Amino acid sequence: LSFANGVQAPKGNTIHDIDILHSSSSFDSSFHRDDDRSTKLVNRHIPSSPSRVLDAPDMMDDYYLNLLSWSSTNILAVALSQRVYLWYAETGRIEELCNFEDRGTDVNVSSVSWVQEGGGYLAVGTSWGKTLLWD
Repeated sequence: LSFANGVQAPKGNTIHDIDILHSSSSFDSSFHRDDDRSTKLVNRHIPSSPSRVLDAPDMMDDYYLNLLSWSSTNILAVALSQRVYLWYAETGRIEELCNFEDRGTDVNVSSVSWVQEGGGYLAVGTSWGKTLLWD
């Protein structure tokens, strides 16, 4: 690689060959804006181990399935093969919501999703093409 006229100077706002897209600090007066507000860095602790481990023995290993959904009311819906369980995070209580074992061994829950703007409604999709709404 060679340049006949030499290397061109970088264009735009660059410092040490790094493009500056946004800066909230005033490390260089040429980048300082009048409406810049000072930002405070907040240190937060990230735990190195999980706070809770939930057992999921029959969870299907398929990228295209949506088997977990967390509600705005702090309830986790988990689809395990032919069953859907609810885990209440505040109390730790576990409840079986539905069971499709009577439909045969080839029928599974393929997705669970809490309705975002409707309160406590859970949509459950199945491998036989049905969507069930639970309240």
